[in-house]
Amino acid sequence: MDDGGHTALNPSEGIAKEASKRVDAASARRGEPKFHLTDEMKRLSTPWFVALARAQRIDGDSLPAGVILDAAAGSGIQLIAYGRELERPVLGIEMDGNIAVLCAANMYINSKEDELQRSMDRVIIGDGSDSEGAMTEYWNSLRQAGTRAHPPIAMLHLDPARPRDAQNHDIDEMEPSVASILEGWGDQLQSGPNGPAVLLDLSPRLGEDQRGLVEANVRMALPGAEFTWEWLSQGGGRVDRLSLWIGSLASDAGHRCVRMGRKNIIAEIEGTPGASETIVMNEPPPYGAHLTIVDPALVQSGLQGAWLEQAMREDSGHNWLRLEGRRPMLIHTDPLVDSDEIGGFVVATGEIVQHRLRPPELHTIDQVASSVAKNGIGKITLRCSLDPDVHPTIQRRLDRELKGIDGSKGFMVDIDLERPSGTQSLYVVCKE
Repeated sequence: MDDGGHTALNPSEGIAKEASKRVDAASARRGEPKFHLTDEMKRLSTPWFVALARAQRIDGDSLPAGVILDAAAGSGIQLIAYGRELERPVLGIEMDGNIAVLCAANMYINSKEDELQRSMDRVIIGDGSDSEGAMTEYWNSLRQAGTRAHPPIAMLHLDPARPRDAQNHDIDEMEPSVASILEGWGDQLQSGPNGPAVLLDLSPRLGEDQRGLVEANVRMALPGAEFTWEWLSQGGGRVDRLSLWIGSLASDAGHRCVRMGRKNIIAEIEGTPGASETIVMNEPPPYGAHLTIVDPALVQSGLQGAWLEQAMREDSGHNWLRLEGRRPMLIHTDPLVDSDEIGGFVVATGEIVQHRLRPPELHTIDQVASSVAKNGIGKITLRCSLDPDVHPTIQRRLDRELKGIDGSKGFMVDIDLERPSGTQSLYVVCKE
């Protein structure tokens, strides 16, 4: 590709055989499709269940006629999910020829012979920002295969590569760049009922300023297009995916937070982001009050206030104790409203039943187990800050010590109390 041109690969049995020589196709989880993936591709690829859930949430009627384009296709997993759910031809562009071969093979082994639109699937090796060159090669490839159609682009997807092991990401580090792709394809995109359809799958480590730069790129390339930021969590105490849904893919709200389970979406909330304040505790929280740890993705989306309006009864008192880190925490007088949409963003919630002045330690396991058992707790999860080298050991020994104890589930959190002598850590036990 030294001349900057493009080469089209037609997903076929021959491509699949070539891919098998390089790496066997395998499923990441039982019941999922098989894909040809190198170890590096496994690290970078979108999990199938996430890709499928995303594709299922796109209304095909909101898209104009044409193909689904991924300008940095990689393994093709997301593109294959789009093609399957939206029943559209798909076009992937990939600069790395070796990865492009595996991508085309993945398309082939996950297609059905009777699916007419699959005959128009292609993977193009080349520069994803060169729309004119890519489309010319695509249409030429279709013509050579006996298809006279010149399908336009109905939707653009981009998941650019970014550096590994960086605490924060910059949009200038992404390849291909968001600006170059939007500029290159802006005129090629067909317009749906609410404008062109674009989905940018970005680094969850983008800060507010960097998101603002992305928005500026969108406004420059697609003037007047609405967009919705989406934070997606799989429940691991972090944001797993950050994406921008543009034009015909956007909702009426500017922000959305999604909690994803092992297969399906558990909860979703949309709204306008707002700031929240925390309170400083000077005294231990009262017994009988409730503590709730929420998914940090909810706070990062700015929708914790919108969630709180649904989660609390009108006469319930509540305050945020912590909004930073992996365990944002709320204290409130009454239990949360019982709802899947509310509970989906809850890591743990329970009634305060015990205060402890010291954290669990290896030599105090039996004392901790005995005291929580007296409060009707048969299993406790440590959700407090402990030395990461001993945290798993203490948790295992507590589990073993409480084995056979009939009781409820519980959890332990740490709270900072501001005393005249300084900050004091209090360890609070809650019964779920």
